Amino acid sequence: MVSEKVQIKFLAGNRVLFKSFYEVPKVQLWHAITKPEELENWFMKTEIDIRVGGKFAFKGGWKGWIENLKVFEYIQYNSSLESFTRLDIISTKNGVELHLKDQIPEDMIAPTDPGIQHIQPGGNGTHWVGLLAGWHDFLLALHSHLLREEVEDHFDLLCLKYRKILNDRYALKRPKNSYHLSKS
Repeated sequence: MVSEKVQIKFLAGNRVLFKSFYEVPKVQLWHAITKPEELENWFMKTEIDIRVGGKFAFKGGWKGWIENLKVFEYIQYNSSLESFTRLDIISTKNGVELHLKDQIPEDMIAPTDPGIQHIQPGGNGTHWVGLLAGWHDFLLALHSHLLREEVEDHFDLLCLKYRKILNDRYALKRPKNSYHLSKS
């Protein structure tokens, strides 16, 4: 299954780590995650000033500044002091591994629009279904982009996967009489 190309680890309620392996040179992956013309092919259209303190604005409304940067090694996008996404490139014997660490504010609430993608089984300050499915889908799209293959959308399928993962993860932490959106 395509999702096996990407692994997730929960570091804390508000922090996750995705790992994905790419059989490409480090410089090729770096350009794919930092150049607007490349980001547009697998992630989304962006305006970006690649330097510490430089601003970024992604089409989906995500904007902020670059907090940390070391060319060909890592870049950290911050949208607040409590919220960041950091991408680290680690050389391996046969290519590179990308570590994507995403942290959201401890009180963040998922969007209230209806739909499976907005289910947040862990409550405020935890990742919701669509956020995790989105990161996973983007990393799969990055695979396709680097291999010059057609980028496919796996978001809906991944939402079902992450709904189950998050329900299982938080099932024991919910009070027995609590209302649980994902059972509808």
